[in-house]
Amino acid sequence: MTKYTYYTDGAATMINKNGQYLRKEGGWAYICLKDNEIIEKQSGGCPLTTNNEMELYAIYASLRDFLDNSSSDDAVEICSDSGYSIDIFTKWARNWKKRGWVKSDGKPIKNLEIIKATCTLIDRIGEENVSFRKVKGHSKNRLNQKADRLAVDAKINAKKSKKTTGYMQKPDDLLGKKNK
Repeated sequence: MTKYTYYTDGAATMINKNGQYLRKEGGWAYICLKDNEIIEKQSGGCPLTTNNEMELYAIYASLRDFLDNSSSDDAVEICSDSGYSIDIFTKWARNWKKRGWVKSDGKPIKNLEIIKATCTLIDRIGEENVSFRKVKGHSKNRLNQKADRLAVDAKINAKKSKKTTGYMQKPDDLLGKKNK
């Protein structure tokens, strides 16, 4: 069994205009380690997004990469500074799915398409082979800092290019949705 570890991050610019937050550009990134050695980095972005969408997409892209490059008995650990994203996959998603993908208060789930797609990947990998670890953001964690820098650079690139780039630098319909 080989252990893959992904440090993920997302970054986005949102502005407060008259008490409402307006979405702007964002970036996502991951750094992959195989048996504690860095083997890959990847990032992308979107000209109109949210920070949560970028954090979630970084996890999604990591799991896609894991499936593309691992064996069936390998394990994956996702390290993220987004407690919200981790809680989705470790606490809330199972119950949301049981209720027909609605929250307990009946309100819609934001970023549902990315969440459902990520849950599908987790099911394909096997929940027993997927773990999540919360890391402190903007701290002395070297790999989290590198993932953050990649995400910020991708955000800047998305602003300049006005292009959406997903996993493997390809367009992805999961990105840039109206926060569904």
